[in-house]
Amino acid sequence: MIFPRTKLITKFNELFSLNNTQYISIVGEAWTGKSSLLIRIKETSSYTESEIESIYLTDESPLNQVQITNHDAKLIIIDSDLPINFNEIRTFIDSNSPDSRVIFTSESPLDDNSVENFFIGTVSFREYSESMDQVIDVGAIMRWAANIDELNKIRDTYIHLGAYPTNLDNSENVQIAFDNKLSIMNQELFKKEEWDFLEFIRTVALNVGDIFKEERIAKNMNISRRKVRKYTEIILKHNLIRAIGPWVENHTTELSRHVKVYFSDLAYFHAALWVGYYHGGNKQWVIENFILTELDRKLSTTHDIRFYRKKSGAEVSFILIEKETSKLTPIEVTTRSTNIIPQALKTFYETYGERIDHAMIMNDSMVWQKELNNTPVLILPHVAI
Repeated sequence: MIFPRTKLITKFNELFSLNNTQYISIVGEAWTGKSSLLIRIKETSSYTESEIESIYLTDESPLNQVQITNHDAKLIIIDSDLPINFNEIRTFIDSNSPDSRVIFTSESPLDDNSVENFFIGTVSFREYSESMDQVIDVGAIMRWAANIDELNKIRDTYIHLGAYPTNLDNSENVQIAFDNKLSIMNQELFKKEEWDFLEFIRTVALNVGDIFKEERIAKNMNISRRKVRKYTEIILKHNLIRAIGPWVENHTTELSRHVKVYFSDLAYFHAALWVGYYHGGNKQWVIENFILTELDRKLSTTHDIRFYRKKSGAEVSFILIEKETSKLTPIEVTTRSTNIIPQALKTFYETYGERIDHAMIMNDSMVWQKELNNTPVLILPHVAI
């Protein structure tokens, strides 16, 4: 099975028909489904099969050993397990089929005027839900006209499988993807460090969403803080985790030193613990991880995301800071179904209310709207994210 990604295919086909650039690069990190997308592009292309030449590059079959069989091909599709050298591709095409349009894969965008970069990422919760014939309509949710129980079942499956298309195609790929990433990260370690490194990742997973303190992890694992710092740098570098810092303006009363860490994809969380959904981890923090991933997907270009915590312990899950206006949107995440505004949110509002247009409480299934001094507080289920 190939995860459909219908909207992505439509978007690409529109680009291909409206843009006459000879070269188009499908850009995405490993496991985002570039090869699957190429298959769907070929299936939906306006060209006939005889007008398309497909090339797959491997260590055993690099570009300099490839022979084009159809020199009249109108479209050449190049999929590769190897790092892309665009100059080699251009020379190859110029020598073999100079009038063909070319689509190829790459893990990073190319800064070349002759190439159009088409970016693909992981599958959003909304996209996954639609593939399961459940359209997320926030208006319908607000009217109590959506099937929240069914959407929550889809949420739970999505959280377990993660957002990579290959994992959604086949759940067995979850552990395979994690093991592949682990083997890549292990290349930066001495052999004797590999077990400690895996235990470190498991420790991070067990404390996802909690305050990240090097000294506490070092003590619990009986390793040095230097090693904890080294391991942290590796998992950040390879996008296994995502760190967010605190929102702080009053250093006397607000936490300002430490970050929180979340997994870039929850499939890695489950694979690291070798467990199913929620088992072995804190359900609150797993749901926070899910919400953060979706917020990042939608708002990373327009907002910064922080958390808020007072030294007294009062905490708000996330604070969105609009980059242009510095407006704040506090978001409290809870696993319960509730329409109660928590005290921490009220405390944050008392301090920063002039900069808040609205606040949100993301809960299991409740839909409601309240106010804090005429400021709307939207109470929505997680699936409305």
